[in-house]
Amino acid sequence: MNKLKLIKFRSLGSDNEFKRIKEILKTNKFWCSKLWNLNDPMEGVYRNSFFNSDDIFEMFTEKNNKIICSFSHITALNNNLLWGYYANGFKGVAIEIEINEIEIKKMNYFNIQVFNQNLHNVDDIITRKLKDWEHEQEYRFICDSSKDKKCKIGKITKVYFGSPYDNTNNRENIEDNSPMLRKYDYLKRELQLLCKDLRIATENFNHARVE
Repeated sequence: MNKLKLIKFRSLGSDNEFKRIKEILKTNKFWCSKLWNLNDPMEGVYRNSFFNSDDIFEMFTEKNNKIICSFSHITALNNNLLWGYYANGFKGVAIEIEINEIEIKKMNYFNIQVFNQNLHNVDDIITRKLKDWEHEQEYRFICDSSKDKKCKIGKITKVYFGSPYDNTNNRENIEDNSPMLRKYDYLKRELQLLCKDLRIATENFNHARVE
């Protein structure tokens, strides 16, 4: 059975965010959301000229009966945009999991012409996005909404920590003038200690160096 390595970006800028990540690492459970609570306004939108109002209601019910947790492919570690969007401007983590390929669905990305084609299947609808989102290299864990919204997904194998300004010569000066950076550094040390206790590997991820 083929295994995939995926990552989940999380911000680490507050005590509450630290508590959420701590719970994830200790339980191996991730929060799953309804389709409507994700960040793409086109989520679940489809066209089908053959559907009547009853068909549309039935499809809505099917979509509403699903919950989703999104991950990115491991190669997305090198995407500074994702660290910026989902990991608080590099003041955050990427949690690596290993999961069986059959347990996760890869997103499909289309241009607007293909995106507007008729669709009939709920899985097809919730695993497609416009090409604008392709850089996220998204995979989705999808399950029935009747289950607990905190789902055990794969196995956590590593935590990558953002390293903002680590390649600068005046990092200490920056930290002295940035309460947010000092807070992150403190929470980072605490989380590293937790990972050590849980025997989860860690790595300070080196972002692009500016000469």
